[in-house]
Amino acid sequence: MLRIVGVSRSTYYYQLTHEPKPRTTLGGRPATQYTYTHDGSKVSDEQVKEWIMNAVAGDGFAYGYLKLTYVLKREYQLVINKKKVYRLCKELGILKQQRQIKSKYPRRLARNRDIMAPNQLWEVDIKYGYVHGEDRFFFVLCKRQIAQTLHHVITGPRLST
Repeated sequence: MLRIVGVSRSTYYYQLTHEPKPRTTLGGRPATQYTYTHDGSKVSDEQVKEWIMNAVAGDGFAYGYLKLTYVLKREYQLVINKKKVYRLCKELGILKQQRQIKSKYPRRLARNRDIMAPNQLWEVDIKYGYVHGEDRFFFVLCKRQIAQTLHHVITGPRLST
């Protein structure tokens, strides 16, 4: 039976006799309960949370965790990064909703067309320029179709001087 499933006997009997160990941690380093200032003194996270709430209650009501990080660094000279401020804001429940980025234009794929004969699909580029000595503009229509390019040169009327 084990050969059909593709499991070795030792794996099967090991699973019968040993229970899986429950995970006690999510992994990673545990979060510290303090933050340092530039002069090396420790500040508790509770004090940092109070400073965050003061900043939000004042003119920082629209601040996200990134701007709050810069406020804490500038006003309180803390050595703190945005990830810790994010965690503290999450514990306080003051995180803002993440903004939805809207596309600026509809992104659609071009329609693939099967061209079986001439004159089924035309591509036209319009180019124009100024002829300096003759006070004229010139226009060039470039028509692309399969292997040939058609050029029409259309000259405009003379400009009045």
